[in-house]
Amino acid sequence: MTPEQWLGLATVCTLGAMSPGPSLAFVMRNTMAGGRRVGLITAIGHGMGIGLYAFAFVALLAGLLAAMPSLESGLRWIGIALLIAFGSLLMRSSFSTKTESIVSEPDVMERNPFTAGFAIAFFNPKIAAWMVAVYSQFVEVDSSLLTMAGMGGLAFAIDATWYAVVAVLLSGTLATSLQNHAQTVDRIVGALLILSGILLIIL
Repeated sequence: MTPEQWLGLATVCTLGAMSPGPSLAFVMRNTMAGGRRVGLITAIGHGMGIGLYAFAFVALLAGLLAAMPSLESGLRWIGIALLIAFGSLLMRSSFSTKTESIVSEPDVMERNPFTAGFAIAFFNPKIAAWMVAVYSQFVEVDSSLLTMAGMGGLAFAIDATWYAVVAVLLSGTLATSLQNHAQTVDRIVGALLILSGILLIIL
């Protein structure tokens, strides 16, 4: 992969991590209920789940492309369509008046916040569609094991870092502001995802 491709992958992964949703609410709840340390452990677990999911998906996708090279073009267009669809859904949901509440359930995270964070990421069925949307644009037939590990590591680093920042700054204004302005953030992220899909068509 070229430096430009790595930058593109990092950008899309960052947009996905920043979008308010169940994961943000979960990290916030754990941090407020168990303190900063629990929030950080939850963030690392969540990032690990995303990273392993990404590595496994990339390895599977590379194997499929090696066996059936004709899939490459089709997967690329499916990925672009999903990126635009995700962006459109975020834009649409941003106009809803429904908001997510953060329910305090200390027992969920006190036992093992790392496992809880890992599970909410790794076993989320929506992640599979997200992986298709993102990684179908970057995985190549001859992708090396090092490249695939790098893709998984990048997903882990971005996701864990973002939620760790949320946990650390929860006592400040970042997480609360994100939650209070979730609709605005959804609109911005949705628009950027749509733009990313359009740019992938053009480039």
